[in-house]
Parts: sequence; structure tokens; C-alpha cells
Amino acid sequence: MVCYCDDCQAYAAYLGDEDKWLDEWGGTDIFQVTPASITFLKGSDKLRCVRVKPGGIFRFYSSCCRTPLANTVSRKMPFAGIPSRIIHGNDKEAALGPVRCYVMGTYAKGQPPTHPHPKFSLKSLVVVLGFMLKNKLKGANLPTPFFRDDGKAVVAPDPTLNPDNSARQ
Repeated sequence: MVCYCDDCQAYAAYLGDEDKWLDEWGGTDIFQVTPASITFLKGSDKLRCVRVKPGGIFRFYSSCCRTPLANTVSRKMPFAGIPSRIIHGNDKEAALGPVRCYVMGTYAKGQPPTHPHPKFSLKSLVVVLGFMLKNKLKGANLPTPFFRDDGKAVVAPDPTLNPDNSARQ
């Protein structure tokens, strides 16, 4: 899915290289996977986390290069959104499939040619909730590299961003 929300845009600004992570309309192309399918072979000591807003989703990144790694909700939820721009290869669509949903178009910069839904369309809700329900039943939320057994993030989140979502802290 491509998300144009202000939180994704604020997160890209926080990381420091918006043009690298966002498309020309401020969208983030996100590939949905289960936390249980993610393993860090090395560099887990560089894992950091931020929440754009209090109570918002956990956004994990690498502290050494400020690369976004995954967005996730909690230890209980079988969902991790990986920005597809971190996936290397010549043909991402062949590897990941086509974009199925364009959401939060209210926050797009200009008018993307995909005509995203202002928030979430019924189709996008069915896609995301169907993915989560199917994988919750499979128990694919665990193990997770992002949360401890007590449900807390493996690294304490950085302070949340300013309410105007414009400054790094």
C-alpha cells in the first residue's frame, strides 16, 4: 500500500531524508509482512524506535544510517509495514507484487495519479484487516524482533515528535 498520511511524512522528516523515503506526493510505499517473518542477522544493537504521536504506531529504524525498518502496532498484532524503498533489486513489483491500496490521500502533496482514498477505502480496510486476522489465527505475530515478552518495545521509543510534526528531537 502507499500511505500519504502526515505521520509517515513526519517520520521521513525525522529520519532526515524525505526525498529518499517519500514519493513526489509525500507517499510511503509499504509492504506488509508478519513480525515473525523478520530476523536481524546483525546490527540489532542499532535498532531505535520513535512514535510520531503519543500512543501512535512504533516506527523502528537503524540509528547508524537512519533507515526506516518497520512500522508496527504492538506485540499482539501480526503486522509490520516495511518501506519498500529499503528492499534492493531491479524489479520490486515482481518481488512484492503491485500496490493494492492508496490511503490517506487527504495529506498527499498535490494530486497523485493514483487518486488515493481520502482516508481508508473499504477495500483497503478489508486488505489490512484480512491480513491481520489471517496471521493472528496463525500466530504469526510471534516471535517478534520488536517487542519483549512483557509487550514493551525492545528499545524505548525516542521522545515523540513535536505536535506540529515538523521537528526532530
